[in-house]
Amino acid sequence: MFSTDGKYSRSSYKSKMILSFPFHKKFGLISWVVILLTFVPQLSNSQIIDNRTGKAFQEEMFFNQQFLWQNKIKSITGVVSIKRPNRPIESRPDLIIYHFNEVGLLRRLDKVTSVLQLVDSLTIEYKRNDLGEVNLREENNNRGVFTTQMNYDSEGRLIRLDFGKAENVSTEKGKIVESAPIIINSESFAWSSGDKGVARRSNFNNYGLNYSNVTITKNEMNWLVSEVEELVMSGRTSTKKYTYNEQVWIDKIEINDNLGGPNKSEKFYYDKLGNLVKAEYSVAGKLVREIEVLYTKTLLIEAFLDHDLQSNDILITKFAYEYHNK
Repeated sequence: MFSTDGKYSRSSYKSKMILSFPFHKKFGLISWVVILLTFVPQLSNSQIIDNRTGKAFQEEMFFNQQFLWQNKIKSITGVVSIKRPNRPIESRPDLIIYHFNEVGLLRRLDKVTSVLQLVDSLTIEYKRNDLGEVNLREENNNRGVFTTQMNYDSEGRLIRLDFGKAENVSTEKGKIVESAPIIINSESFAWSSGDKGVARRSNFNNYGLNYSNVTITKNEMNWLVSEVEELVMSGRTSTKKYTYNEQVWIDKIEINDNLGGPNKSEKFYYDKLGNLVKAEYSVAGKLVREIEVLYTKTLLIEAFLDHDLQSNDILITKFAYEYHNK
């Protein structure tokens, strides 16, 4: 839930082919800056993609907040097309727009997705507490409004999720007035500390029953080393192991379980400045997907090339930027 090697033969070919939440009332800009610098002093400001935990492309927000803030980026718009084998590039209706506030925090996400001839739109809004943590996620699409309420402990760790659904109670056509959300499910999390560098999280369902336990291990430098999740009923254990290159950027994540499931791995490549340039995903030793990142001369993302190696389709997402007043 919750290493550059210089060998880019396929990527080089594709590159040539493709290229042609508002502030809380109590806090002003200065207070937000102090808060952010206090809680994220290790954040790099030179890379637009934040891959410190190896979750680039897997989370709704994987852009570097400090990069966005310092460069006054207001929104990033991605327009999608597709290149199929032996066919020209085709435009798609798919679209994604990330909206950021003045300090680079994601406040809204607009998304249009298509499957065959069906097109669906989605808007996600993020409400934050005084420390900038998301405490309410509202997802609005043609099926209604779905909410996720987050609660944290004094150390900023997630301790409860409440999932709700609201209805449009407006009597005016085209106008949306949300009812109070009805809680339809919840999960809670209990944290404990073991040996130095080891934290344990017990996950509980809406009946308060413990369904899994997660052990998170960091080394003496506070680098994430492993995450192990054990499902209580089946005894199935999933393990993620993290390795780093000489620059201490995540080099590889290896995923396996104790019941004979296929081993998976995620391999990351960077340029000399630490910008993520490619991610490779393998199952049972076979490469199944790779994502290449193309940059502009000013190190903004120009495009993602998402290559499905089973179908050989390449999803191309080209980006444009809007800025806060400089």
